[in-house]
Amino acid sequence: MIVDNAPERHDRFAEADADVETGSPWLYRDPDAPNPLTIQATGWSTGHTKFGEAESLAGVDRDGKNWSVLVGGVVLTKKLVEGLVEEWDNDRGTFVVVATRGRVEPGEIVSLKYVGDVEGAKYTYPNFKISRKPPAETTQRAVQAAGDWKLGDQADTDIPW
Repeated sequence: MIVDNAPERHDRFAEADADVETGSPWLYRDPDAPNPLTIQATGWSTGHTKFGEAESLAGVDRDGKNWSVLVGGVVLTKKLVEGLVEEWDNDRGTFVVVATRGRVEPGEIVSLKYVGDVEGAKYTYPNFKISRKPPAETTQRAVQAAGDWKLGDQADTDIPW
């Protein structure tokens, strides 16, 4: 005899749905899309597009809405997956990598602004301005570490020299 645990089964289906829910796709060229889109990153997923394998960054906006950002283009890959920080070098006439932050981690606040298309040598590609803020616990640990250092650096007035 099979016992039907409908509420338990429903919960398991809901959990499975939540595991694959990546949120609404951010269609940055859509006039109704938020621009900039600011989310707290929740994780990464990999999928396939007509151009091959691509990654998506999932996150939640300040209103609690889930979003999914397809990270397939050069600019988003450099900034979100590789975490490159670049600055323009007038002497070289090109962008130079000044830091590498690595892949966006869950908990980071990421703001993405579509700023238009750029005519490249071979093709036109979308350009974005991106801001990344570390997770709150990372910031808190950094503040705590700085506070510990300052406390340890203070002179002890009881020492006679």
